[in-house]
Amino acid sequence: MRVMFLGVFSLITTSLAAQDLVVMKSGETLACRIDDLTDAIVNVTLPGAAGAVGSAKRTLTATQVERVEFGFRPGEEALFAKRGSATAAELKPWWDLWFPHLHRPSSRSGAWGLAYARAMMREESAIGAEKALSLFDHLIAKAWSPEVKTAAKQGRLEALMAKGDLATATAEARLLARETEDPALLIEVEHLLAEADFRVLRELEAEHPRWIEDDEVRPRRHELYHRALDQFLKPHLFHATREEVAARGLFSAAALLLFGGEGEEAKARWEDLIKLYPETSFAAKAKESLAAFQSTPTDPKATAP
Repeated sequence: MRVMFLGVFSLITTSLAAQDLVVMKSGETLACRIDDLTDAIVNVTLPGAAGAVGSAKRTLTATQVERVEFGFRPGEEALFAKRGSATAAELKPWWDLWFPHLHRPSSRSGAWGLAYARAMMREESAIGAEKALSLFDHLIAKAWSPEVKTAAKQGRLEALMAKGDLATATAEARLLARETEDPALLIEVEHLLAEADFRVLRELEAEHPRWIEDDEVRPRRHELYHRALDQFLKPHLFHATREEVAARGLFSAAALLLFGGEGEEAKARWEDLIKLYPETSFAAKAKESLAAFQSTPTDPKATAP
């Protein structure tokens, strides 16, 4: 996806009831409708005084303006509130409308872009991941918000993994883990690294089903297994107050342990999750996994690490 930057923004028709704000460097705040906006000027329509009829046009220079804050357009606010579950088709028009303002403080452009990229990944598999990767790169380069840039960096890694470029995703994740000082981002990056190790582990065992007898493969297998396990458990051990990510780590650790033939250890991790993080989205999943495990007469694998 190639995203072209637009220098001029022409507002879709809307009433003055849904007002924008222009904050002036003088401290004055103008409730208005922004009609046109470039990096040089802002054309606005000001409502009439109380009881008056009509409105007034005004042109402001960029040197006068501290920032602009866009009000919601008709139909926008409801979808913005549920953008995390909206479809790509629903999100695309709003991203198309707002992306010229990605660099402007207080704009919602980045939030729309993140939601649109993730929707494409959910709905279009590898093709969607390729499109999302381009959009994440655009957000990293142009977004005004550090939070959006951080989320886009995480999204880029997820998109690389989704499109099958595990080598690039792993290399970038390790570099990002060394560079970042953001604890939330570090947790996400380390989780992605653990998922990458788990994927390589599954591929390794599929290629070498008698790995336990292979002196060259066995050390590599154990390295992947234990490194992934340590990374999955880290949020629970060191960031337990971040309940959702701690629960996700326990759930992933249980899946890894079950794959490795350590059924009782997996069972213990599900039980820990249910007890310690009952309000998270992973609690119900852990209950389902635990019930399925207890209904199985034997562990799914006979080989333990």
